This record gives sequence, structure tokens and C-alpha cells, in this order.
Amino acid sequence: MRIWDQMFKKGNEFRTLLVEQATLAYEGMKVLYEFLGIAANVQDSGEKRHNMRLKLKKIEESGDKARRELINTINSSLVTPLERQDLFSLSNVLDNILDYALNTADEMIIYEVYPDFYLTKMVEKLMRGVSYVEGAVEDLFRNKQVSTNSIVKAKSMENEIEETYHEALASLFSGEDFKHMFKMREVLRHISNAADRIADAADIMGNIIIKDM
Repeated sequence: MRIWDQMFKKGNEFRTLLVEQATLAYEGMKVLYEFLGIAANVQDSGEKRHNMRLKLKKIEESGDKARRELINTINSSLVTPLERQDLFSLSNVLDNILDYALNTADEMIIYEVYPDFYLTKMVEKLMRGVSYVEGAVEDLFRNKQVSTNSIVKAKSMENEIEETYHEALASLFSGEDFKHMFKMREVLRHISNAADRIADAADIMGNIIIKDM
């Protein structure tokens, strides 16, 4: 009985840590979106923008902490509720999403670029996509059909982000300020990469659900 109790306890621990990472990823997206709103006001964005970046950095550090705890739990467990590689990969993807959010804020400050229509639209969609990933993670252990529905929505949002990304590049390279083009392209690429991680998270969870059928 003690062995089964321990396995059940560990299962809850894995779910708690994955949900924590997913929730932090969504919180990070909301802060990034707020960061863009502040940065859009060029005349009054300096200190406020840096403060918002620090807030995002703290969320990213909390995500790193949750990931370390999850890895330690994997390494110390004889039995895991999901395959170890699936747990590790999903955790890594969630961590990557937060990393790209922080990189976006950092490079906007370093390169002194400000949000335009396309960047704002991409981050808004990214925020929605990550919210679907968060929902899918929450339901992965308790309601796989609901989790699957969230996975489909996340994949759809990733496709929308990629469409907007290409629209943004087309608009960007129609200009003549080459320095701005290359700076903004790097910023946009972080959002595109984060969208790819949404798709990766959806694929990992989709495979987990199929294996469990």
C-alpha cells in the first residue's frame, strides 16, 4: 500500500510542477503583452519598461526553479506517471516559451525598437496560444478529451502566428531602414520561435494521449 501511495503522491507532484510551469509561461506572456503596451509610448517607456522586464525576469526564474524541481523529481522516482522523456521534453518546451518572452523584451531594450501593429498582434496571439497550452497541461492527467480540445486550439493559434509573422516580414522589408529591419527581424523571430514551442508542446501532449489509449 505504501508503494502505491508513493506513486500516487509522485503523480500529483509531476502534475503540479508541469501546471506551475505552464501557468508561469502564460503569466510571462501577459507581462510581455503589457510590456509592449508600455513600450509603445516611446516618450514615457524607459523606467516602466525596465520594471516590466524585471517582472518578466522573475517569472522566468520561477519557471527555471519549477523545471529544476521537476527534473529532480524525475531522477528520484522509480516510477513516473508519464514516460520520463515526455515529462522532460514537455517541461523543456514550457521553459523555452518563457525564455523567448524574456529574450524579446531584452532585445527590444538593447536594440531600442518599439512595437508595431504586427508585433503586438503576434504577441496577443501568442498569449492566447499559451493559454490553450496551459489548459491542455492542466487537463492532461484528469480529462484527456478536454486536453485534446485545447491542443487543437493551440496548434491552430500557432498557425495564425506564423501567418502574421510572414505578413510582418513582408511589411518590414518593404521599407528602406535596413538597420531597423534587421533589429526588428530578430525580435519577431523570438515570437515565431515561441510559437513553434507551442506546437511542440501540443505535439508532445498529443503523443502522450495517444500512448495512453
